[in-house]
Order: sequence, then structure tokens, then C-alpha cells
Amino acid sequence: MIDRLAARPAPAFDSGRRVCSVRDTRRAHSARDNCHCDESLLSLAIAAHCGTTSVEGETTMPRTSTFGLIILILSTLPAMAAPQAPRTSVLDGVYSEAQAARGQSAYRASCGACHGDAGEGVSAPTLAGDRFIERWRDDTLVAIYGFIRERMPPRSAAEAGALTDADYLDILTHILNMNDYPSGDGEFTADLLGNVILVGHDGPRPVPDGAHVLAVGCLSRDAAGRWVLSNSTEPVRTPSITTSTPAELEASSLRSLGSQVFRLVDMEAVFDFVPEEHEGHKMQAKGYIVRQPNAERIGLSALEMLDVSCEQ
Repeated sequence: MIDRLAARPAPAFDSGRRVCSVRDTRRAHSARDNCHCDESLLSLAIAAHCGTTSVEGETTMPRTSTFGLIILILSTLPAMAAPQAPRTSVLDGVYSEAQAARGQSAYRASCGACHGDAGEGVSAPTLAGDRFIERWRDDTLVAIYGFIRERMPPRSAAEAGALTDADYLDILTHILNMNDYPSGDGEFTADLLGNVILVGHDGPRPVPDGAHVLAVGCLSRDAAGRWVLSNSTEPVRTPSITTSTPAELEASSLRSLGSQVFRLVDMEAVFDFVPEEHEGHKMQAKGYIVRQPNAERIGLSALEMLDVSCEQ
């Protein structure tokens, strides 16, 4: 089990050849569950890594690199058998001109008085231009859609529901149109929200200062004795501030380490966490990123152990 509270050795069972940890088998089970593979493949993967014991007590299969090979095969089978829609960006024409025109009508009726007919901002923030893009870039359209659907326009409980979900989707496409993102042939639908990323006109870039992010790396100390996340991956936006789903933790545990270093601040915000017990462990960090030359840091909101080992 992935553990954020203490650095405890994983429970293990005796395979006859070596002690095989739950972490070993968890990787195999996860890969099998993701591709719905046959149970025999899972057994083969575990046996190849840990060795199996015959009735007489003799090891019948030695530990080999076959485990890693089988896990690789299991992990790639989903992509081979049931490919998912790849992520795209707003540069690829994800809405139709007709949909943006509908969105313009709904926007003028419900949003224009505060945000301006051209999104320039009147009594509410601008919805067009560099400042707007910087606020929302390098995140999926789930974020901005959820924000406007739940909060815009400001309304009483009696007024809630005046705009439908379809109206909000249309308004979102109008906002994209106001920001000069190209239209395409098809209409933008709700099932695309999580697969389309809002990027600047120059394409994806590292997440901006102040964004709430997730990064994976090694908990260690710098030369001054301060806690840092070394060998860190490039931080990515995450909507959840403190909680992580099992799927999110599993995905983070399988991520390769990177080459960045972020100082970790506000460690006291992570409840019941003793950093000394996790030094050298592979960790998932969440928090607000501060982009400052030679002093990039993450103000922590969560820190969870992924593995007792932090090897490349």
C-alpha cells in the first residue's frame, strides 16, 4: 500500500526463491487490471521475478528480468487493444463556427454586462488576451468549464439552472474564439473536456507561477539542510489540493524521475508527516509552485510516499 504516514517495509510472502514484496505484486496486478489480461500472465510475471516453489520445495523458476518484460507487455496492451482518445489542444480546432456563434449569443445575454462584449472586462476580469490565457493555460478545459458552470454568472439559488450544460459548452467555445483559437469541423462536446488542453498560441509551456501542481521526485536535503524534491519530474497542474485517488497515486508511482530540484516549503501543512522518516523515498508532492530563478519551490499541500526506493 502506498503510505504517506510512515516508512514501513511492505508486507511480504516467501516465494521460495526470495522474499517478494507487495510492491512487486501490486505492479503486476495493476498492469493486469488495466488491460484485463489473463490471470496466467499475472502468475507468470510474479513467478519470473520472485521464483516459484515446487511441491518438493525446490525453486522451479529463477528470478530474471522476465518480470520487467512481462510488466512492460501488460502495461502496453491497453494501448494495443483499446486505444483511448489522445489529448489535443485548443490549437487543433476543437469547436465549430456555428457553436461559437451560439455561444456568443448566450455570452452577451448572461456574461457581457460584467466581462464586456469582447471579453475585455468591465466589472469582472478579462476573458481575452494574455492575462486570461496565463491564468488557465496548460490545463484541460475541465478547469475553466467547471469554474464558469459552477460560479458564473453570479446568481441566487432561484436563478440557478437558467443556463444549461450545453449553453456553458457553447459559451466556452465563444471564449476560445475571442482568444483567436481556430475553429474546426466538429462541435465541442462534454466528453472532450478532459482531453483538450488550453495552451498559449506558442504551444505548451511549463505551468505558470502560482499554479497548483503535482510533481514526483526524491525527498532529500540540499547543502543547507533544507528539504527538497530532487530528481523531480516537470510539475503538472492538478485540481485536487490534498486528496489523491488510488489511480493517481499508482500513475505517479510508475512515473520516471526527472532532473529538476524544488525546495519544499510549508512542510507543517502536511498533517502528521515526519520528513526524516521518508528521506530518500520516492514521493508525490502537491502544492503551489513559486517560479523564481535559482529558488523554485513548492508550497506543500500534500506529500505522499510512493516507494521506499528512489532509484532512476
